[in-house]
Amino acid sequence: MGEAYAMRLAVIGGGAAAVSLLDSALRRFEGEERRCDITVYEGSANLATGRAYRPDLDCALVNREAGYMSVRSADRGHFLRWLHRAPRYRDTSYASLPVDSYVPRRVYGEYLTAHLESCRAEAERRGWTVRVVPEFAVEAKATAGDVMVRSARGVGHFDRVVLCLGTGAPADPYRLAGAPGFHPDPYPLRAVLPEIAADAHVLVLGSGLSGVDVALGLLRSGHRGPITMTSRHGLLPGVRATQPPYSLRHLTPEAVRQRVARDGALRARDTWRLLRAELTAAGVDLRALAADRPAAERLREDLSRLGGNACQAAVSAMMHQVREPVWCAMSDTDRRLFLSRFHAFSKPLYNPMPPPTARTLLDAMDSGQLAVRSRTTSVTARAGGGFTLEDGGGRLTRVDTVVDATRSGLAGTGSRAEPFIDSLTGSGLAVRNPVGGVRIDVTSNALRAAAPEEDPRFFALGDIASGDLFYAGSMYMLNTRAEVITHTLARAAHAGG
Repeated sequence: MGEAYAMRLAVIGGGAAAVSLLDSALRRFEGEERRCDITVYEGSANLATGRAYRPDLDCALVNREAGYMSVRSADRGHFLRWLHRAPRYRDTSYASLPVDSYVPRRVYGEYLTAHLESCRAEAERRGWTVRVVPEFAVEAKATAGDVMVRSARGVGHFDRVVLCLGTGAPADPYRLAGAPGFHPDPYPLRAVLPEIAADAHVLVLGSGLSGVDVALGLLRSGHRGPITMTSRHGLLPGVRATQPPYSLRHLTPEAVRQRVARDGALRARDTWRLLRAELTAAGVDLRALAADRPAAERLREDLSRLGGNACQAAVSAMMHQVREPVWCAMSDTDRRLFLSRFHAFSKPLYNPMPPPTARTLLDAMDSGQLAVRSRTTSVTARAGGGFTLEDGGGRLTRVDTVVDATRSGLAGTGSRAEPFIDSLTGSGLAVRNPVGGVRIDVTSNALRAAAPEEDPRFFALGDIASGDLFYAGSMYMLNTRAEVITHTLARAAHAGG
């Protein structure tokens, strides 16, 4: 380690995770006499915002209330204070926006961009170096003395590396790439949707939050033609309700510890039994929850319970209190079992949409313009143009345009990150996780190497760590795990000093 520096740090990826990491590092190294040297490798133009928060249509909302969005886990009001004081919003409703409101993603992206600049200014004031390499890193090699990171611009040498790779593009599950009328990525909506004829029958692949963005964008842009959303399960996200405090009674940290102490691990079937007992105790009708019901019926029911949704309150408590203990106690086999059988049904519960979005979708369903389909078996391009959708019952539907809004798995990072990950796994610096992403040490977010290091030099922040953390890409998880990583980095810097 160079004598002049507390840490030479490479950050691979420059989106929201990188902003949270830099903010955390500035606070963690506050008072440090030596300088930090930080290099961010980001090849896209979306510095700070990533794919999720770049400029786009205002109807694409952040799916959490503004009072919960921050780059600091211990300061939940950080975003709202910025918004209330931002000069460009001084004479708008944003200047006094309540904590329970929802903002467009592009507004949140402006906050991330502004905070990145504030962090860089603070770093410069301290004498730190924060540089951005406008290329994505493609290779890393480790020696006894340091880590080499290579991009098209050259080679850099570092003490530690943090992967902030973000999320990948949609998965193209029906291999439609190149077909006329197929849009392989819905974002940015403002660029993709104007290419679609106003009277076209649009098929949206995926019924999660990205699919909702597409449908909402079409509706708000005045689209006149029919819109069909489809997925294997046909489940839309739930609708975010007020969540009163909820005390877990069955699926508790203690119950998980007892099962692990008894059996050495937590089986998926044991998790299901505890979950079923918890939801039953919360007053949830499990038969109605599991029933194959029309999407409009589910939306209508969720909208009627905005003042208090028992199921959502229980699931929220579980996600905060036992998500990591449960997931970490499960074997890879049971994790795969959960993902194949239950994940599609659980995600709408823990990742709901804003109520205004749900109301717009329900209105479109009631008018007959929007339909949600399940059990899709194939989507094929027709020789004369357009596409054919086939479901499990053999029903065929012709559509004009397809927009892919699917996800590429639990911890997908996209093709741009693959060469860098391949270099890590190829040299034994990282190990692929069989359920997605790479293996990490959950106590530090350090990558698990083929030959474990006593002093780890590689870390992962965000979706790429979801294989071992289950849900690692939310801003809350980025914040809390950035704190974990910078704590480890500070300890290593002091030990090396």
